[in-house]
Amino acid sequence: MRYALRNILRLKTRSFLTFSIAFAILFLSMFGILTVRLCEDNRKRFFGPLDGSVHVTNESYEPFFTYEAAEYLSQNAESIAKIAAAMERKVSFWDITYLGKGEYLRERFDSERVYYPPGTQKVEYHEGFSLCAVTSMDILPEVYSGVLEMTEGTVITEKNNEAGANKIVISSVVAEKNGLKLGDRVKLDPFSVFEEEEAAVSAYLGFSSEYVPYEYIIGGIYENREDNSLSASTPSEINENKVYIPISTLPALSRDPYLLAYGLRNENGDCFEIPSVIPDKLYFYMENMSDIKILEEKINEIGFSENILLSPYLSDAASSPSARLSEIITLLLVGVSVLGFLIFALSSLFNMKARHRELAVLTALGQKRNRVALSFFAEICILTFLAFVCGIFLLMGAVALLALPISNYLYEAEFSAKITHESADFFLLGNGAQSATIEKLEDFSFLFIRYILPSAVFSALAAVLILLLIFGIVFIYISKINALSGVGGKE
Repeated sequence: MRYALRNILRLKTRSFLTFSIAFAILFLSMFGILTVRLCEDNRKRFFGPLDGSVHVTNESYEPFFTYEAAEYLSQNAESIAKIAAAMERKVSFWDITYLGKGEYLRERFDSERVYYPPGTQKVEYHEGFSLCAVTSMDILPEVYSGVLEMTEGTVITEKNNEAGANKIVISSVVAEKNGLKLGDRVKLDPFSVFEEEEAAVSAYLGFSSEYVPYEYIIGGIYENREDNSLSASTPSEINENKVYIPISTLPALSRDPYLLAYGLRNENGDCFEIPSVIPDKLYFYMENMSDIKILEEKINEIGFSENILLSPYLSDAASSPSARLSEIITLLLVGVSVLGFLIFALSSLFNMKARHRELAVLTALGQKRNRVALSFFAEICILTFLAFVCGIFLLMGAVALLALPISNYLYEAEFSAKITHESADFFLLGNGAQSATIEKLEDFSFLFIRYILPSAVFSALAAVLILLLIFGIVFIYISKINALSGVGGKE
């Protein structure tokens, strides 16, 4: 190692050339990864995580498939990578008071006459919450546009859904109003999930003491950046009255024996079968989008009462300036890596040729060729490591100075493209998306975890791969040195 350090200091010009080439390769790769991730994050703010999926509907484009059927198919069809689903219902909780209770009133149903004094025209809503059952909250516009931010706990994830976790995410305003915190349990009224309000009210008031509600554990608390309380016509429309659960827990609610015995009957009074959990939106993510038609045919061969239609989710992501720039940068990254390796390899080879006599003398003096190769390679490693460290520091400065301007430039480009094409996804956007981004990009800890660390890891892996290839070149070159002819003798 000391011999390698002496050579670096002795051969300043050559050392600086090796350092400069390594620095250029590593920093450009870091900055490339940074730009790609900025592009990807910006694209997601406009198009969301549903790109690459297909809608699952009947031929009238109406929801038809149950969640359980879709889950079974996804587990048994190799062409389906995963499913995403969302289902919204107006519901009531036994032990949570919704926002606007006493302020939002509705017309009284005739069936409620027995429960209210004669002449009562307006009563409070029984169902005051909007329940959103999802496979993952990542698919929701309010999440990926930055309108909804977690203050405690975590969002509903795919793992929660796969485990059937009885986790619920509520707003900070509802939590504060009801004195709730993470880990507390709340009770959902199963009748309110599967019945219209009139039937739910009647069932709730008539039979509530004879069945046990489904319990959820508070696992996340969020804040919504948009206050729509003045424009909401019912309490369930207020943003803070929205609660989120894993959709996989709804089948358990649908099998409630008391719900089946009293709540779900047809016009003849006969009990329905177990109520189906049909998502309002259901998507299949495909391993290969070219398999859509084949999968559609195979599903319809099963023999459902209606034909299933698989329609690609269209978000015009192909026209996204961020997506196009990301593709260009990715191609440039590959080009820089290949060209950088060739330049670095040629530089190392020329350096060895220029020092051919020195290397030959070492081998002639009895130094093992492996040790000579390792000593020369150690010089390259030291210079590459210094280049990597300098690249990290320069990247930190670049991220702090350029992350927000690049993000703003991409945002404006996407915004202009959206206005030009008048895509439906344009209406998912609002000031919340960009203001949330600006706030994040001003937090250096977020910048470090989101951009600097992945860029550094990628660059380090690229450096290790390049150094391994360089070591092969060095070892082969030194193994073929003619030690005696190199110092003027004959072999």
